Amino acid sequence: MMVRECVLLLALILLAGCHLGPWQAFENCRGTFPVTSRQAVVVDWEETGMAIRLYERGGDGWQPLGAAIPAVTGRNGLAPVGEKREGDGRTPSGVFTLERGFGYEPLATKMPYIVLTPEMIWIDDARSDRYNRLADKKDGEGLSYEIMKRGDDLYKYGIVVEYNTKATVPGNGSAIFFHIWHSPISPTAGCIAAAESDMVRILRWLDPALHPLAVIGDACL
Repeated sequence: MMVRECVLLLALILLAGCHLGPWQAFENCRGTFPVTSRQAVVVDWEETGMAIRLYERGGDGWQPLGAAIPAVTGRNGLAPVGEKREGDGRTPSGVFTLERGFGYEPLATKMPYIVLTPEMIWIDDARSDRYNRLADKKDGEGLSYEIMKRGDDLYKYGIVVEYNTKATVPGNGSAIFFHIWHSPISPTAGCIAAAESDMVRILRWLDPALHPLAVIGDACL
């Protein structure tokens, strides 16, 4: 092989190493998950774009359930672990718990499910002591917030990704959800979105007794 070809081959190998292959990040991470967690909603690249895979842990370890689900993420891609910031248009990478769903109408789920009302908002103003929390409109006076019961169907069904919701750090990002996409080619402001039928399926599958996780991007790097 000529020297020039060798250099090109090495460059391609190094470039490929900049991002792990599809689902390899999950394979590398899964041994670190709490033993109580037996469900995972995994978000990573497929050859055709972003996708979601559902995994369940049984006697044979973690196994995928069904085919990959097409998805979209933040307009500026995935933020490396610890680098997500408010308004940057990126989806945070990492491992996060899934503890509550929401929607415009009641839905039979095992997971706690919030039926949204027109008065419900999510505060995204880092100045507020209610930053990154579900609140009432009266608590958002003078603040920046997101109306949860929207005029479209994007939040008709959704799941809260418990990113920055516990020991909340102002400015590190807020309102990260799984929700319904606008279209298969429309990115989000930082959430993960998929088709309505897929969102309903995921919501009905999630079981708090199995301590489900969201595993996004190169979560263990």
